[in-house]
Amino acid sequence: MNDPTLGEALSAFRQQHGLADDEAARPSWTCQLGPLTLRLPNFRWRRRAILAHDLHHVLTGTPCNMRGECLMAAWEFGAGRMPHWAAALFCLPLALIGLLWSPRRTWRAYRNGCGSRSLHRCETIETLLELPLWQARDEIIGARRRDQVPYEMKALIR
Repeated sequence: MNDPTLGEALSAFRQQHGLADDEAARPSWTCQLGPLTLRLPNFRWRRRAILAHDLHHVLTGTPCNMRGECLMAAWEFGAGRMPHWAAALFCLPLALIGLLWSPRRTWRAYRNGCGSRSLHRCETIETLLELPLWQARDEIIGARRRDQVPYEMKALIR
């Protein structure tokens, strides 16, 4: 059995969570906050960031739900500068909510991000999509095991 590529894993992640493959090209996006559904403009800074953000979810194994978004915001702050000040402003409340909701997991996500590489400013992101998932994890988050998300990241999504 062949290992999936990062691109294949991204496609499966998006399908599993009902996300469009052409998210970056759409004029708006839907944000679900509990029972509230918001339709928001897909600003240029978000269109540029969404591929890297979704890949961060795939590479870390962080789910696409409210807790997962809080953890991902913390991880991305740890991994490096956000691609735009508005992205940082958008993610800051998520990270703060995460610290209130689940302080240990959020702090762990931040610390794991500090030891990882953000894809937000990556010039070769298209090349990474062709790598086997395990290899992309090794290069970006330093996974020690090829066949699964690192133990530290699994603890985040329990």
